[in-house]
Amino acid sequence: MERIIFGLTGAFGSGCSFLAEHFFVKNFAYRKYSLSDELKHKYALENGEEYKSRSDLQKFGNEVRRADIAALAKAVLVKINADDIAEQERAKTDGKEYHQAPIIIDSIRNPAEIEFFRANCPSFVLFAIFADYDTRWDRVKADYNESKDAFDRDEAKDQGSNEPSYGQRITSCFFQADVVISNNSEINPDSPNEAFENMRKNLLNYTKAFSEPTKSKPTIQETVMAMAYAVGRRSKCIKRRVGAVIVDGKMRVLSTGFNAAPVGLKDCEQQIGNCYRATKKKKLHGEIHRRILMDFPSCETKVADDIISKFKILELCRALHAEENAILSLVGHSFGTDLTEATLYTTTYPCNLCANKIVQVGIKHVIYFEPYPVKEAKKIFEEAKVKAEGFEGVTFRAFFRAFNFEE
Repeated sequence: MERIIFGLTGAFGSGCSFLAEHFFVKNFAYRKYSLSDELKHKYALENGEEYKSRSDLQKFGNEVRRADIAALAKAVLVKINADDIAEQERAKTDGKEYHQAPIIIDSIRNPAEIEFFRANCPSFVLFAIFADYDTRWDRVKADYNESKDAFDRDEAKDQGSNEPSYGQRITSCFFQADVVISNNSEINPDSPNEAFENMRKNLLNYTKAFSEPTKSKPTIQETVMAMAYAVGRRSKCIKRRVGAVIVDGKMRVLSTGFNAAPVGLKDCEQQIGNCYRATKKKKLHGEIHRRILMDFPSCETKVADDIISKFKILELCRALHAEENAILSLVGHSFGTDLTEATLYTTTYPCNLCANKIVQVGIKHVIYFEPYPVKEAKKIFEEAKVKAEGFEGVTFRAFFRAFNFEE
């Protein structure tokens, strides 16, 4: 069987390097490689000193990827192949049978790096490590001298906000993941506790799912989220396709939905050949830009960009969102049904408009697939005591790869 190479992606503070070192290396005897270590090495060689801040390293990383977007991934694969040859020679010299060592690759931060590994390592599996914003801040605040503004600036770059295609794009990487792992608990490797043992068990189960797919079974969460993704494929939205599934307390499917124009109305592509909301937003941007320059001729044009980036103008979208469609589908056959035991699965985080509707119909549990919750919607859920939790497990893109029932 071909060796499976596992990769890790996640926002800083999520614990990718921690999990790689304390579980994959020390517990599972994997060989570890890191794109971040490769970048730091390149920085020191070219600048004659170590980097001074994460921002410096981010800028340098952009320069390296701008020249060759997969440069760091290529460098790591060269090292992996060189180490394989060296190990094979050592085994031959010692008269031992050669076994390829399992590999873990840390710090993947651009989709092109994922594409490179998948193209050159067919058995590559990507793990996305998720931790809440507040948890990540607590873990790294000492590195920022308690400056949350500096953390937020680096966080925006890390996500890919207004970053070029060769920049850091953790959000895009997250959606490419084969497995999502929640890492919100505090784990002490020096004194293994329940959180340590739970993480160890989860990681072993996920790695086994891909090494022995005929012996693995999906969880109910993995199954329903895969259904939500399949439903979302029906969407014709130009921006992104979203699917949602509502199940009752016994995990029976009540309804499904995907983002689309209401029945009988043309979708954006049919109507204007482009995203209707994006077209309106572009027009609004131009108007704000002109007004700013009229009143403040010396003002930088970046001000208009900053202002317009804050507005989503969701009310101008022609489509019903997936969550809305799933809720409206309930009206026809479940009028009066108590939904307090129901759970809504969605392939994104609900916007504030959908959050209002979720609260209104009485749903108290939401499971979402997206690393960055919408702040306004999060406040609505917290106030209404709706439990919103990130999806964990094998994702829809790898579902049939990890759970293959053919012997």
